[in-house]
Amino acid sequence: MFALYWHGRFWRMIDWPLFAIVLAITAIGFVVISSAAPSYEVKADLIKQAAALVMGIFAWAILLLLDYNELRALHWWIYGFNVAMLLAVVAFGVEVMGNKNWLDLGVIMVQPSELGKVLLIITLAKQLDDMERLDAWWHLAPPILHVLPVLGAVVLQKDLGTALVFAVIGVVMVYGRGFPGRKLLAAGILLAAFVVGSVWSHYTYGTVFPLNINPGQWSRIDAFLFPEKDPQGSGWQVLQSKMAIASGDIWGKGYKQGEYQQNGWLPFPHTDFAFAALVEEWGFVGGAVLLGLYALLFLRLAIIAFSANDRYGTLLVVGVAGLFGAHVLENVGMTMGLMPVTGIPLPFVSYGPTALLANMAAIGLVQSVAARREPLPYD
Repeated sequence: MFALYWHGRFWRMIDWPLFAIVLAITAIGFVVISSAAPSYEVKADLIKQAAALVMGIFAWAILLLLDYNELRALHWWIYGFNVAMLLAVVAFGVEVMGNKNWLDLGVIMVQPSELGKVLLIITLAKQLDDMERLDAWWHLAPPILHVLPVLGAVVLQKDLGTALVFAVIGVVMVYGRGFPGRKLLAAGILLAAFVVGSVWSHYTYGTVFPLNINPGQWSRIDAFLFPEKDPQGSGWQVLQSKMAIASGDIWGKGYKQGEYQQNGWLPFPHTDFAFAALVEEWGFVGGAVLLGLYALLFLRLAIIAFSANDRYGTLLVVGVAGLFGAHVLENVGMTMGLMPVTGIPLPFVSYGPTALLANMAAIGLVQSVAARREPLPYD
């Protein structure tokens, strides 16, 4: 059914600026992991991350060679697989740090929701592209019904941080399809007011929060709002992260010289708090370089999206941009105490073989769109 179009001038199909930016960010990630991972795990973690990178590059190459429009034919199969995969995690998953979002495959633990984000982008782009109009509130019913089963499966895994990413992907893609921005802004303001008002009422009057938030998730909200209230408990992670970032100063302390990560004072320095680990050892300059690379990544994604041959390709790239944007904003924000701690990884930097593989596959989708902006060499 599907054909992988190979040609001797394959290398001309590659968007080299995008590929170089992704490899540069990934290289920074390997430096952070090699320095920040616990000494008894660093070798194994680097091997697993390297294996994920190799598999990710293979997935990237396959998707580059595959015409992204051919994915339309598998729309419902991909969607059904996505929902079934996420529900399988609910039924058979392993709970880690309060979230039941992992599958134990014996050799390695995988997080299917990372792949689920990419699959949602593929299927939601198809549905939005097929819609004739998307400018009134009732037009949102089909995309909402499309996202809800996937989102609900992630919520059942008790992973509200990842569920938020799924929601952001949906909102960004709806906006990219042409839904009026003023309406989305109004809805966002109302939702923010509802959440803030509910949290304030809970703390002030002891009212029950409308959502089913477990004690562990409430402790994260406490740590976000009042980290100093429990510096040795719920607020410890945020406070240690902020102190590690501050200690990095301008140039940082140098490779493997960060006191907070090397002495175990910084929690999860090679996963959740990889950005804090980077800034402690490489300072403001290191953090600025990484954020600059992310800015270039988003700029490249915008260029590819605006120059895509069709709306479906544009929506695929917009979805990938929403995915990476949500991760970068949440991860960097939580290390600075600007966002609640949710365990969302920093794309291409945080240790996580499943996440790295899924992110490379997402870049492969973008590369497929970029390669077909002009007639291919063999056309």
